[in-house]
Amino acid sequence: MAEIRSTLDIIMEKAKTLTVTDEDKKEFAKKEVQGRVQGLFQKYLDGILSTDQMKREMASFDKDLKSVAEKELLAACLSAMTVEGDNQPFFEMLDRLLGCDIKPILDLIDEFQKQQNVERSKRSVDLIQTLSELGVSGSAVIPNLAADTAWRDFILNMQERFQERLKVLKRV
Repeated sequence: MAEIRSTLDIIMEKAKTLTVTDEDKKEFAKKEVQGRVQGLFQKYLDGILSTDQMKREMASFDKDLKSVAEKELLAACLSAMTVEGDNQPFFEMLDRLLGCDIKPILDLIDEFQKQQNVERSKRSVDLIQTLSELGVSGSAVIPNLAADTAWRDFILNMQERFQERLKVLKRV
């Protein structure tokens, strides 16, 4: 009768013929750094790490992988930014940890917020008009933009455009 082999034996036998190239090792190290930076980024946002602690952690990366870590942190900061949200933690990271000029980002946010304010006013007037046509009017009528699907769609679209513009800034 033939010998019965375990799955582990079969895998180990096949693994003998595999080799890990230097390129593979670099890619594994890169993925490890990216995962570590994502974890550090989340700890910073959760208030577990201070800016100084985050700076020390970022400085602890090997010279060869430091640029990978910085690119990952930059990407994490930019992708987490919103037009409406509190972006202060990201500005602090970009400025103090990565030494980035945040003025173009601040200008971009300001541009989008101005556009949003104009659209908010327009949409409010439209909703008041619609409510008036339905017989609901008066000084106490305040449209609820958060419940308006057209407004939510506008905000989602705005956030997508904002992220696209941030990606362009990141390449510069």
